[in-house]
Amino acid sequence: MAANTYLQVTELDFDGIRSNLKTYLSSQTEFTDYDFEGSAMATLLDVLAYNTHYNAYYLNMVANEMFLDTAQQRDSVVSRAKELGYTPVSSIGASSVIKLKFDGLPSGTSQIILPKNSKFTTTLDDVTYTYVTPKAETIDADTLGVFEKNITIKEGEPLSFSWTVASNPTKYIIPNANVDTSSITVRVQESSTDTTTTEFLEATNITQVFETSPIFFIEESADEKYEIVFGSGSLGKSLKAGNIVTVEYLVNNGEATNGASKFSVDSINIGLSYSSATITSVESVATGGRGQETVSSIKFSAPRNYQTQNRAVVAEDYERILLSENSDLQSVIAFGGEEAVPAKNGKVIIAVKPFNEKFTTKDRKDQIKTSIKQRTPLAVDPEIVDGQYTYILPSITSYYDLTRSSLTAAAVESNIKDEIENYATNNLERFGNKFRYSRFVRSLDNTSGGYILNNDASIRMEKRITPNVDNAESVNLYFNNAIRKGTLVSSQFTFGGFQANLSDNSSGVVSIFRYNNDNSTTVMDASAGTINYDTGHIFLPNFAPTSFADLELKVTVTPENLDIIPVREQVLLMESKDAKITVVGEQT
Repeated sequence: MAANTYLQVTELDFDGIRSNLKTYLSSQTEFTDYDFEGSAMATLLDVLAYNTHYNAYYLNMVANEMFLDTAQQRDSVVSRAKELGYTPVSSIGASSVIKLKFDGLPSGTSQIILPKNSKFTTTLDDVTYTYVTPKAETIDADTLGVFEKNITIKEGEPLSFSWTVASNPTKYIIPNANVDTSSITVRVQESSTDTTTTEFLEATNITQVFETSPIFFIEESADEKYEIVFGSGSLGKSLKAGNIVTVEYLVNNGEATNGASKFSVDSINIGLSYSSATITSVESVATGGRGQETVSSIKFSAPRNYQTQNRAVVAEDYERILLSENSDLQSVIAFGGEEAVPAKNGKVIIAVKPFNEKFTTKDRKDQIKTSIKQRTPLAVDPEIVDGQYTYILPSITSYYDLTRSSLTAAAVESNIKDEIENYATNNLERFGNKFRYSRFVRSLDNTSGGYILNNDASIRMEKRITPNVDNAESVNLYFNNAIRKGTLVSSQFTFGGFQANLSDNSSGVVSIFRYNNDNSTTVMDASAGTINYDTGHIFLPNFAPTSFADLELKVTVTPENLDIIPVREQVLLMESKDAKITVVGEQT
C-alpha cells in the first residue's frame, strides 16, 4: 500500500473532503484506474465525506462555545461569564409614580400601611398589565386629615415558589422566565413543624460574608431562568435538610408598558375599612422597562466587570455600573470634579438622563448616589446632577420632484419632520453624542420615497431657562461652542414694566431692549451681561425679569461652526416642532 502522502486533513467543506478522499483512494494500488464516479463507490464517498464534514462542523461549534468571544448559544455565554463573576442583567418591568389617595377611613386614624404587592392595572392595546408596590409604604395624614402620597409602582405579576431542602444537593431554579431579579426575596423556614423564619439577603460584598451570614447568590441558569445559590457553611450560612425555602419575585413584560400613563386600583388591603382608594394623578409615566440582557451585551460587559471587580475607579466604571443597574436611565456620563465649571475638587460628577424625561427627582438622585458611593474610592465624593440641555433649531428649505411624487407640500413637510425625529432619536439625546451637519442633511435627503432633490439647512442653538421673577439672580448659559457675533436673541420677558428682549452688540456685551410702537428700539440696560463668543458663555450678573411669556425663557444664538460638539454634562436635543420648514416643488 502506498504511503498516506495524498491524505489531506485541512479541508472542512464537503466537496473538498470528498475530493481528498477520492485522491487518496486513487493513489492506492488496489484502485488503479478505478472509476469512482461510475460505481457504488461514489455513494460511499458521499457518506464518508458527509460524516467527516458533520464531525468537523460539530467539533468546530463545540470549540467555539468554549470561549466567550466566539460562543453563540446564550447558555454557553452565560456559563463563560459566570467564570468571570458576572451575572447578566434580568428583564425589568417599567416603573411609574402615582399619587394615591384614601377616603373614608375610621376616625382617629393617623397612619396607614400600604402593603407590598398592592395591585394596580394599566391597559395597552387591549392587554391588561399588573403593577404592584415593590415595598410597603407608610401614608400619614396631613394637617387636613387627608391620606395622600406619591407611590412608586412597578410592572410585574407577583409570584412565589417553595422547595423543601433534601439531604442530597439540589438546585433551586425559579421555574418562570422574565423574572426581575431585583424583586427577589428569599425566606427560609426551619421546618414544617418549626415556623421560625429567617430572611436571606442577596450577597453584594463577599468581604462582609461570614459562616453564619444568611445570604444567597443569584446565577442565570439554563433557558434564561435564574438559580438561587446558598452558602456552603464557610462562605454564608448553609441550609439543612427539612428547611423550607420560599422565593417571592415579579414576572414582568420588559419594555411592553413603557409610556403607560393611565392606571387603576385593582386590590389593596390595608387592614382597615375605607370607602375608596383613588389615583388622583400620575406624577410620571411608566419608564425603565427592558428585556433581559442580550448575548452581545454580556460578551461586552463581563470582561470589563471582571477588570474593575465591580469597583468604580475611572469614569467609564461609573457609567457602566449605573446603566446596567438602573433601567430608568437612558444615558450617564461621569467626569472629575476638576473638569467641572466651576471646579469641584475631590468629587466625581455624574450626570444622568432618564428615559422620556429631562430631569430626575432629588430622591432618585439620592438613591443613585447611595448605590454608587460604596464602590468609590474613600476620598472621592460622587455628586449626581442633571444634564444641561442645548436645543438645535433647524431652518430647512426642502426641494422635491413633482414628477416622482404626488404628495402635497404639507405631506412632504410631515415626512421631513418624521426624519428630524428619527435623526434626533438615533444620533442625539445622549451625553457625548455630537451633531454632525453633513449627516443631518444627508438624512433629510434620504427621506423615504426618493422624491427629495436637495435640502438647504441652517441651524441655531437655544437654551431654555426658568428665571427668578421675584429677585435678581446671576444667570450662566454655557453653549460650549463658538457663537457668531450679533446673533443673540431671546423670547420676550417683562422688564421695567415693558416687554423686552436680550441682544448682543457684537463686541461681547449683552443688552436688554424693547420695541417702540414705530418698531424702533430703546435700550433699557446697555450692559446687562457679557458674552464670550469663543467659548459660548453668556453671563447675566443681575438678571431681574418680573415675568416671561412662555413656560421657559428662550435664549437663541447662531453657532460659528455647523457641527456642534457637546461637553461634559451637555446633551443636544432636536424637536421637529421647533423646525422651520419650507417645501418647494419642482418639475424636473
